[in-house]
Amino acid sequence: MTDSKQRLGWLQALRGVAAIGVVISHCVVYLPPDAPHQWLIGALNHLGSGVDLFFVISGFIMVHTTINDPGGFRSAGRFVAKRLQRIWPAYVVLTLVIGFAGFGWSLIGDEATRLRLVKSIIFLPASYDTLFADQIIPQGWTLSFEIYFYAVFAVSLMFGRWRWVFLALWCGVMLVSVPLAYGASLTGVYESFATPYRFDYLKIATNPFVWEFAVGGLAGAIYHSRLRIGNVLVGRAAVSVAIAFAAWNTFDPILPGSFGLAAGYAVMIAIIALVSKTTEMAAPRALRYLGDVSYTLYLEHMAVIHVLHQVYRSIGVTDLAATWSIVPLTLVACIAAAALTGRFLEHDMLKRLLSVCRADGWGVVRAVKVRPAG
Repeated sequence: MTDSKQRLGWLQALRGVAAIGVVISHCVVYLPPDAPHQWLIGALNHLGSGVDLFFVISGFIMVHTTINDPGGFRSAGRFVAKRLQRIWPAYVVLTLVIGFAGFGWSLIGDEATRLRLVKSIIFLPASYDTLFADQIIPQGWTLSFEIYFYAVFAVSLMFGRWRWVFLALWCGVMLVSVPLAYGASLTGVYESFATPYRFDYLKIATNPFVWEFAVGGLAGAIYHSRLRIGNVLVGRAAVSVAIAFAAWNTFDPILPGSFGLAAGYAVMIAIIALVSKTTEMAAPRALRYLGDVSYTLYLEHMAVIHVLHQVYRSIGVTDLAATWSIVPLTLVACIAAAALTGRFLEHDMLKRLLSVCRADGWGVVRAVKVRPAG
């Protein structure tokens, strides 16, 4: 493990926290309306903001991994290749597996479903009627935003040292000027999707969700600035306050919309990052491991939850499945599934495929260097 990865172990732990939060929020959805402790269900639903935390972390990583890159077309190409290598192979395989499990051969035999599959694989919303895009893997809607910002960030790299000016102007135009011109909300992600834009893809490009990548990138820039918190006691106190603030802000945001959630997470990440420059920020090993499999966990968990409920019905324990006791069981099952498949899907599968390609003389892939996912 490199020194940089050791210092940023806390970031991987936050990925694990984000993934577990999303899984828990989806577990409680299956509890009936008359289940006890409805207040707790409402509170746990807020953990779905793990998606927002993922977006902020993604923005941080984009800046962190390219901060010393001189920029240019080659830099943009390398960035896109590495990012797609990280997310696309596992996503395609799971989309096909979950698609065939859900639709059978109609996945490719039915014209409408086949089009939905193609759009899912290339990260385009199958529907712009709702935020959730109607993709084969329901969580795939978030990757539409991820890929969009990858593209914007790759273009910014072509501007070299002027990339930050480009990104600032782009955010100003696409996230402020264009929405205002159409009378769209600057903070509401759902209201943004209800806006009658001339081009549907503007519902992605102008959505307030994009701010989350931007503020994460800002946290990454702060980390690489000359700022630091040298005093250990002050640093640890600042981290504790930042984490407490982010947790409180998750349940009661001080600012409206997704930007309000992202602000709390970005402040937390920026402060932890600054402190980590001079003070070791130990992260629980279990959370770091969950961060390692967080992508697979995120993509698979809804399918695992669905299968579990099918099993409950088949063995006649639907009453038990409607109680709180099922939540920890479901959580363990989702983590186990990710642990069993994560390394293969996110690393070994692509490595073996490229090895086969090299053996077959596919020179086009000889220059590709496979890195562990993360």
